[in-house]
Amino acid sequence: MYILYGILTAIALLLFYMVFVEPRRLKKKHYFIRKNKMQVLDISNAYDLYEENTNMVIAHISDTHFSRLYKPYRLNSVIRSVMQTSPNLIIFTGDLIDNYKKWPSRDTKRLIEKLKKMSAPMGKIAILGNHDYSGDGQYFVSEVLKESGFTLLKNEEIFGANKHISINIAGVDDSLKGSPKFDFESTLAQWHLLLIHEPDSVQQIENLQNYDLILAGHSHGGQIRLPFVRYKHPGATVYKRGLYLFANKTLLSINNGLGMSIVPMRLGVPPEIIYYHLAKDEKIASKD
Repeated sequence: MYILYGILTAIALLLFYMVFVEPRRLKKKHYFIRKNKMQVLDISNAYDLYEENTNMVIAHISDTHFSRLYKPYRLNSVIRSVMQTSPNLIIFTGDLIDNYKKWPSRDTKRLIEKLKKMSAPMGKIAILGNHDYSGDGQYFVSEVLKESGFTLLKNEEIFGANKHISINIAGVDDSLKGSPKFDFESTLAQWHLLLIHEPDSVQQIENLQNYDLILAGHSHGGQIRLPFVRYKHPGATVYKRGLYLFANKTLLSINNGLGMSIVPMRLGVPPEIIYYHLAKDEKIASKD
């Protein structure tokens, strides 16, 4: 009997952790990225030491899945992190809300207010994810993002620059529910970024070598990772989490996301925000 009680208690504690603890454990990752992606460094514990060698900092968030259970106030920790780090650019790679048909409209104003509090001198860029299309919600999500100060890219690209660096960003419509286009031309920008929601979409890109950094979400890193059980999201069965390198030139980075879908739980993959510190050109840096 005591063994049974012990097992039930352990299960109850695990469920409590999965519902109330891990979904609130925001993890902040920092990567220092040179043009040669073989030298990507995890500088999460000392990112301030690389400030003099960095031309641009990009903040990457994804998969908020706002719903009746995941309210806009849950963005507070992300807002604090962005204010502390002060990135040059903020990027969101889709799935703002979980399902438009179930969206509590009374939360719309608060959601826009929270999204507006995130700011960056070079702007905020977003694309749509498959859940943004659920319940025919793509029009609503598009308006919320635009009212919140995001530039929404649907098979479009945008150029930006500061005094240190030029960057071209292409954003693709969702591969599962939208009408994606992948044939963007290379430009004269120093850095080229591609935004996709489903990471497996890289398999449809013929000119991968044109991009320095590809940012994706969708997989939630598995959301619940058990020793012998791995849920595979359609669109993230080949590329599931973390970093992938293609030909020493192109780096794919998959964000574990902030929210949850299907079940309001996380285990082994806490929510995250990723910061990419783009390195100064080595030749220029050596002259400074």
